[in-house]
Amino acid sequence: MHTLDFIVQPGIAPRASLAEDTHFLHVVGRPSRTRLGVLRVYDFAGNVLSLGRYHLMPEQPPASADVHIHRRQSGGRAIPFGDGFVGMTLVLPHRSALFSDAPFALAPYQVMNRYVRGILDACKLVGVPAFYPGRDFITVDRRILGLVSFEVDQAGALLFETIIANQRDFSLLAHLLDGVDEHGLVNAEMLTPAETTCLARETGVELVTAEVADMLRRGYEKQFDLTFAEHALTGLEERAIEATAAHEFHDDRWLQQRRLRPDLEHHASERVQLGAFEAHFSLEQNRFIKEIVFAGDFIANSPAIAQLERELRLCPAEWRAIDAVASEIFARPEHFILGIGRTRAIADTICRGIAP
Repeated sequence: MHTLDFIVQPGIAPRASLAEDTHFLHVVGRPSRTRLGVLRVYDFAGNVLSLGRYHLMPEQPPASADVHIHRRQSGGRAIPFGDGFVGMTLVLPHRSALFSDAPFALAPYQVMNRYVRGILDACKLVGVPAFYPGRDFITVDRRILGLVSFEVDQAGALLFETIIANQRDFSLLAHLLDGVDEHGLVNAEMLTPAETTCLARETGVELVTAEVADMLRRGYEKQFDLTFAEHALTGLEERAIEATAAHEFHDDRWLQQRRLRPDLEHHASERVQLGAFEAHFSLEQNRFIKEIVFAGDFIANSPAIAQLERELRLCPAEWRAIDAVASEIFARPEHFILGIGRTRAIADTICRGIAP
């Protein structure tokens, strides 16, 4: 039986939340650790638009906007967060850690299907018949209740995360985007109240974050035969997390890492399984890719996307050469890209932007 650290943090600041997950990703696989991983449940205050890792940052949101923008470490769709929503992150030393000692025992497409089961059991404990239909949504009678996604870092550590609609629902997305994205850079599916739900609506009770956390803890205990130990950050951990926040998240660099750039004059967008897959790039002598940035709703491990964007520089701007680069990268067991269909969609999308 494995034991995980259990942390509950209502009202944590977004920057501190990102830094905490990053810290645990860095240390979770160390031999000195006595517990397998960390389950953390938290919320943010206010109205928050949660971008996936690969979305373009909206251009200079109005200062008067009552909406804050947050960028997750995992990919996936843009969704509401903040008041009325609860976040959960599960950090493990590798993507198969609750199932096998072999890091690649679970294929990438199996990861969300397996780890979401603790959330489904948690919902059933409070009488909510939640279901995972595949891809990235958790639903109740086909109405969206939550979103799941994941990241695997350079060392192979897993960050599985979810955002659950607790007292408000995902139909809030249109209002949030109206407040900060007047130019429509974030291509998002608009959800209606009839297509969404929340725990309060399903149970008739407004749960606070600590109660949702207890529900999630019991769900993971039941599904995976785990035990949890409540964990208070030590002084050493707090200093390490503060250093990470100051170094990696202290200004807008994290938010602005993907933005609309005038030097990337070529652009193509493809509708894919999770929403939009975009390529923004420039050409050298109209024959080679000079620089490229991918954006959109896909889920991928960030080292693979960084390598893809790096290795496509000076690649001949023709389908076979582009597909060969992408296919080689995503043939490696540590790499994955989900939500776009077949890997050939990468070359298809770029070539659509090359065509006159």
